[in-house]
Amino acid sequence: MNTRSRWHSCHRWPALAAGCLSLLMSIPASALSPELLVSTTTQYEVYRDNKQLGVGKIELKPAGTPDCWSYSQEAYPSAWLRWLSGDILEQSHVCVVDGQLRPVAYRYNRSGVGASKENFSLRFDWPKKEVVYQNGDVKPLTDGIVDRLSMQLVLRDWLLSEQAATGKEPIGTKEVKFADRKKIDSYVFQIKAHEEVKTPAGTFKTTRLDRIDNDKRRAQFWLSPDNGYIVVKAEQQKEDDPPLKLLLKKMPTTSPTNSK
Repeated sequence: MNTRSRWHSCHRWPALAAGCLSLLMSIPASALSPELLVSTTTQYEVYRDNKQLGVGKIELKPAGTPDCWSYSQEAYPSAWLRWLSGDILEQSHVCVVDGQLRPVAYRYNRSGVGASKENFSLRFDWPKKEVVYQNGDVKPLTDGIVDRLSMQLVLRDWLLSEQAATGKEPIGTKEVKFADRKKIDSYVFQIKAHEEVKTPAGTFKTTRLDRIDNDKRRAQFWLSPDNGYIVVKAEQQKEDDPPLKLLLKKMPTTSPTNSK
C-alpha cells in the first residue's frame, strides 16, 4: 500500500496509531526549544467572571511514535453546572517535522446542552495538503497551519526561541494560522506587558500576550518566563459576555520521558 493510500485508511480518531503517525516522519525532525516538549500535567481553576465553574487540566505526553505528542485540555464544571455546560475535552496529536509542529488530528468534544452543534474533529492530510473535516468538508493545507489547541505550543515555542536567541524578554507580534470548526482562520498576538500575576499556585512574573486582530473577541494569556512560558492565567471574552478565566491551581508535574 502506498503512502497516500495508507494515510486515507486513518479516517477515525481511534485509528491514529503509530502506523498513521509515522507517515509524517519522512523528513527528519529538527529540535524545537528543548523546554517545550516535556511531558507535563498542569492543573487550573476555571472561572466565569469571578465565580468558579470548576477545574481543568492541560497535559502533554508522548504519542507512542518518535517525535509525536498528544496534547490535551480538559475542563470539568462543578456538579451543579455539569448538566448545562458539560465536560470539555480538546485533544491534538502533533509531530515535529523539519523543525515545525505538524498536527495529525484534532477533536473537540463537549457534553451538555447544545454540544452537538459545537463538537467536531479534523484530520490533517499532509500528502494531499488538505484538512479534512468530520462532515466531509475539505480545506487547503499549507505549512504552518495548526489546530486551535496546538496554537498554544506554537506561541510558547516562539517566546522560548526569542528569549534563547536574545537573552532578553521577547517583544513583537506573532500570527498563527489554524484550522477552526468551519474554516482556516488566523489570530495575531502581541506582547503587551510584563506583569506580576497572583494565582492559587503562587505569584509569578509573566509575559502578557493579547489578541489584537479582533476587538469583539478578546483573548489574553499570561505566561511565566521562569517556568518555560507555561500559561499561569488566561482570559477570553466575546463582546459583552462575562469573561472566561483560567488560573494556575498548582505547579505542573513534569517527567523527563520524551518521545524518542
